Amino acid sequence: MDLNVDVIDNETGEIYREGVLLADAHLFIAKENGKIVQQEVNTVHLDEIDGGGEIQVHDIYVDFPEEKLKRELSAGAIIRAREFWQYENGGGQVRK
Repeated sequence: MDLNVDVIDNETGEIYREGVLLADAHLFIAKENGKIVQQEVNTVHLDEIDGGGEIQVHDIYVDFPEEKLKRELSAGAIIRAREFWQYENGGGQVRK
């Protein structure tokens, strides 16, 4: 069965899609210009509250170039703000 597919950011581990159909996962990856790095199929044992038994979860690890660029730009902005405000020297503090 191609249900229970998770799309995971290979760099951060963030789950972008969870429990979707395999076809939907591939459409999302293509739409976001992702590149599949690795695929795993894991067997998950369900608790009795979930009905018991086992299910297979298909994990697709993907590199998303646009998301990586956003993280890099954000990290750069944080570094520049820290340098400007000089937090480690008590800068940016509200003084009364």
